[in-house]
Amino acid sequence: MKYSSTSVLLVILILIIQQSSLAQDCHCTISEVENNSVIPCTLVIGETVTVTNATELREAIIQANANGGSMTILLEDGTYPIASTSWYPYITASDMVFRSASGNRDAVILTGTGMKDVSPGTEMGIYCVGTNITIADLTIREIGNHGIATHGDSMFVHNVRIQNTYEQMLKGTAAEDGADYGIVQCSMFEYPDGIGPQYYIGGLDIHQGDHWIVRDNVFKNIISPSQFVAEHAIHFWNNSSDNTVERNHIINCDRGIGFGLGSSPSEGGIIRNNMIYNDGSGLFHDVGIGLETSPNTKVYNNTIWIEYPNAIEYRFAETNNCEIVNNLTNKLIRSRDGGQAALMSNYTNANPVWFEDLASGNLRLPNEIPEVTDQGTSLKEDVSADIDKVSRPQGAAYDIGASEYVFPSHTREPKHAAEVSVFPNPAINALTIQADLTIPVDLVICNSMGIPVASFLQLDISNGYVLDVSTWIPGFYFGHLRNSHHNYEVRKIFITH
Repeated sequence: MKYSSTSVLLVILILIIQQSSLAQDCHCTISEVENNSVIPCTLVIGETVTVTNATELREAIIQANANGGSMTILLEDGTYPIASTSWYPYITASDMVFRSASGNRDAVILTGTGMKDVSPGTEMGIYCVGTNITIADLTIREIGNHGIATHGDSMFVHNVRIQNTYEQMLKGTAAEDGADYGIVQCSMFEYPDGIGPQYYIGGLDIHQGDHWIVRDNVFKNIISPSQFVAEHAIHFWNNSSDNTVERNHIINCDRGIGFGLGSSPSEGGIIRNNMIYNDGSGLFHDVGIGLETSPNTKVYNNTIWIEYPNAIEYRFAETNNCEIVNNLTNKLIRSRDGGQAALMSNYTNANPVWFEDLASGNLRLPNEIPEVTDQGTSLKEDVSADIDKVSRPQGAAYDIGASEYVFPSHTREPKHAAEVSVFPNPAINALTIQADLTIPVDLVICNSMGIPVASFLQLDISNGYVLDVSTWIPGFYFGHLRNSHHNYEVRKIFITH
């Protein structure tokens, strides 16, 4: 079968598993994360168990692990002192959901014994070993090691607040070849007191992670108090590959986004539409975006204001065939130690008066700036919207930086996901896809490696289109809806046989 090459992509994440579920399209903007107004996730898998205290939560986890999973655990509002060096949530089960019953991120709090050194013991907020584990709409804080750790595939983190961990907040370990296909979105990672407890801290620290998506998150105050620089707000390394980091807001963190570290590689991937601000108040403030042994990586349309001499660095000879395009910075974009990249349409002399509120790290552009507006290179295959999901371009050409200026005659409305319905969910033999689209679309189904396995051309799905899935092999699939308009991301869904 053939499929047409049209300009823009609607992504439906299709996971085929043997469990009963009910899914929704969970999405947000970073403003909603900052205001705690993210729409909660209502995903349900298998049996539903509601808990009201730490003892009941522990018993539910033990039951789920014993039965192999397929359970949704709903937590009523309250504080759950669940983690210590003697016991913490270690999830071997697969197909699990942990989320607050109320959907209020700040009303359900999982705690450990405090932000302190617990060695030689171990204390995690949640450790995910199984696959397809969702953690949503809750807070994790005061933990001796990591808020969340994982080496299981397909972890989904939505609307989670992680505070005051003694080590990195979310850790992807290298155990069993690492965790792949993780999604971390609409979440807050922060040290509320403005500084971390030691230098061995970070936001996301992912080893051997492939095909992750990190989007629409806020990172604050990941700052080392002494000795050495802290790790990055977002870091993929140690043989990671093909990860997407987009639309994140990073404020006063020692280092912003890193792919690779020294000789430890990260291959490919894209860093786009991120906003990174550091006022330089930390002792070890460092680079905004760093590529180290990270070949074939794209760095597109980011805005960076920092005090360190280089906003973006690409280091070492193994960092090659990279593209750094349409970035707005106040500092240099620089090669170090033989790094190679193609640079195009970057502006490295930003003026502080251009930004909406520099002191708070809000680097949006409230006014037309001749040096930036309509001065970028078209990247329609990779960048169809800005940090707030506003369509690009708004004018004659792309703007430089993470924020697309909207002319007074236009409306700055975020480009949320199209209204796509998938039913029944789960499906056994047939699946119907319906969307509020008035023009035909092409539907392409890809396997977990991104290889197309089926395609359907010029479909009218406004009233629903039925797919025969009775012969599909259970597994992990991606579906792509393509038309000639904008790129919207839509729900993840489940199918069973």
